[in-house]
Order: sequence, then C-alpha cells, then structure tokens
Amino acid sequence: MAGERDKLLRAKVRRLAKRSRFWATVLKHLESSRRRRRVVNIYHLNRVAPAGGGVLVVGKLLGVGVLEKPLKVVAFDYSDAAYRKILDAGGEAYYLEEYIDRGGDGKGLIIVG
Repeated sequence: MAGERDKLLRAKVRRLAKRSRFWATVLKHLESSRRRRRVVNIYHLNRVAPAGGGVLVVGKLLGVGVLEKPLKVVAFDYSDAAYRKILDAGGEAYYLEEYIDRGGDGKGLIIVG
C-alpha cells in the first residue's frame, strides 16, 4: 500500500518538476530510498522559518520539542504528535499529496531535511 502511495506521489511531483526547479528538488528527495529520507524534529522548525512562514519537510516530521509559532507545514509524513502540535500552535499541516491536490505551488516554502 505505501509503495503504491509513493508511486502516485512521484508521478504528481514529476509533472510539476518539469516546470519548476523547486519541485525538481523535491522529486530528487522523493526518489531516494525510504531509508535515506530525513527525519526532522518539530523544534528544528522554530529556527528555520519565520512566524507565519511555510516549510516543506522532505521526510517524516516527528513531535520532539515545542513549536513556538504558527507555520504552514507540508511533509511527506508526520507522527501523530507532530501533526497535533502544528495545529495547536495555530498552524496548518498538509501531507504533500494533499498540498499538491489543493493546487499548492511551493511558493514561500523552505525545504527542510
């Protein structure tokens, strides 16, 4: 099941990568093996993004730490704690597929991981 989800996601990002270097970079991370994907803790987002900004986590976001400001976070995957902490801080949390399906263009997102 997860393999099928990855194939569909790669196909979506591949279409976007033809038009944008941002999505080409995301595709490069997405095409790496699952073992090589990054794991990012939520406290790291406090240092890399301004309040109200956005980040794209190229891997799984874990819930270690406290998110001190509202952010728009797009990630390949979340732990339950990380997802809750983003919403509790007043931010928005999207899975990458959901963000693309909603017409997200990647503008204003900082790639983390």
